[in-house]
Amino acid sequence: MSRGDADRIADILDAARELAAAVEVGHAEFVSSPLRVRAAERLLEIIGEASNQLSEEFTAAHADVPWSDVVALRILLAHHYHRVDVDQVWRIATAAVPDLVRDLGAG
Repeated sequence: MSRGDADRIADILDAARELAAAVEVGHAEFVSSPLRVRAAERLLEIIGEASNQLSEEFTAAHADVPWSDVVALRILLAHHYHRVDVDQVWRIATAAVPDLVRDLGAG
């Protein structure tokens, strides 16, 4: 059974909600918690993979979203985990992901 765009968007939005919960403790507590940081990284990977599976029609209809950056982040997190900047994860989780949710009309 193949999953469609609606399923992929649901995955993105679910991961975004969980990500918001991971960072709601504030920057200092987030960066001092390896468990929260790793959870955030994994949720960003899920967002990237779900984005990579969206149809060309969907991504073209939402051309204001930097889809290639979202997908590239997943690759970075999965394959270059040793180079991940925790503060960058924080900025993405607290600014870019809420923007993505808003761009998808869910925020």
